[in-house]
Amino acid sequence: MSKFKNILSALLVTLGIALFVSPVSNSSVALATGSGGGPIVLDGMDPVCHSGWESTGQYIAKVLKKVHEGAINLNNGHIAIVGSNATTTSCGASWATQLSSQFLAEFTTVPVVDFYVTDAQINSFFATTITSNPPAVLWIPDNWNRTSTTEQIFTTNAEKIADYVNSGGGLFANNGTYGWLTALLPSAVFNNGGCNGGPEATADGIVDFGLSNTLVAACWHGYFTGNVGTLKTLVDYPYPSASDSRKAVSIGGGSVSLPSSFTLSISPQNPNAGEDLTITATAQTLAGVPQAGVTVTVTVSTGPDAGQTFTATTNSSGVATITVRTNSVGTAVYTATATVNGVAKTVSATVSWNPPVTTIPAPTTTTEAPSTTTEPEPTTIAPITVPDNTDPVVPTTAHDHSTHDHETENNISAPLPTTGQDSNSSMSIGAFLITIGISIFMFNRKATKHGKGV
Repeated sequence: MSKFKNILSALLVTLGIALFVSPVSNSSVALATGSGGGPIVLDGMDPVCHSGWESTGQYIAKVLKKVHEGAINLNNGHIAIVGSNATTTSCGASWATQLSSQFLAEFTTVPVVDFYVTDAQINSFFATTITSNPPAVLWIPDNWNRTSTTEQIFTTNAEKIADYVNSGGGLFANNGTYGWLTALLPSAVFNNGGCNGGPEATADGIVDFGLSNTLVAACWHGYFTGNVGTLKTLVDYPYPSASDSRKAVSIGGGSVSLPSSFTLSISPQNPNAGEDLTITATAQTLAGVPQAGVTVTVTVSTGPDAGQTFTATTNSSGVATITVRTNSVGTAVYTATATVNGVAKTVSATVSWNPPVTTIPAPTTTTEAPSTTTEPEPTTIAPITVPDNTDPVVPTTAHDHSTHDHETENNISAPLPTTGQDSNSSMSIGAFLITIGISIFMFNRKATKHGKGV
């Protein structure tokens, strides 16, 4: 019976697991980690200008949609166009017309577009907006009328651009001086030259942004050389002639990080509620020299446990580690602030907390050892020696009346008494009583065989 009950228990547990435990759907948001931030596309082309007579408007539409949907932090969801006239492009086309008819054609729901035109507006954008109310996409379009003073604003704020991307924002930039990129990657060089045909989409451009040769076929005016870090070549073409090496006309990637003096990473990348999440902040110079003693403050900006604040100080390696945990499910934004090299820095990471994982212990099987009833040995009375003129006393076997009932002895099928136990207990007790009864019966048989039956 015990073996049967154990097998039945194991079957029920297995059935329960199959019926009641269902897999948890994991639709986690992508994460801003040290190995990858938001999507980036940096062009040597001037697609805004050429959209009036070439198909580059379709190229812009494809890239804008991919960069917007690939932004890890959608932030306010807007597209910020920084450094261009808000009414007409430098080649004379209407911005409003191009946006509605071409540039935003890939969007089902068209995002809000904000223009930052003057140097004062651009400075204000980098001073406050990029951290206090950041857009989903920062777009620095080609603008042949942009002055060197304006270009210098981008270079001055190179680290803020890097922090924005590393926090998951999307970046799209077209033909310019790219002084801000060289400020981040000193070995990176943007060269003037091109427009001899092509260009063509690379395998990375196709995979990361859905580009094609048809989309990118247009006049181009520059290319990238040198160490561009983790940025991949998206569009290239042989230059200056078809027999020369291929030059990187466009670089970027679907999820990349730019060098910065303050970065944030998280682990694990897909946390479950109730588990520890480790947030690691790194403070250093752009040259990579660790900055010790920097106070890092991490605030839960939105989501589970919003409003909580944690602090830590960087060690000799410039690293500060903070461990957080929540029992709630949902998307949280962790914002880290610190002053590094005399500059206030802000970087964010987005985490989607998945439902907790419940572990069901495997069923255990207990084997019940069979009970054994040992038949009692008969008690023998030693013979007594008497005088010769007295009849000898024959040895007898003691018969204990308290161990059985004669009625039962004569009818072993008599019903057994009930105890008020449940059916399983009654069966176990019944089996035990039958065993005892049989033992008594056998004992009496032996007694009878010896001629001393009662």
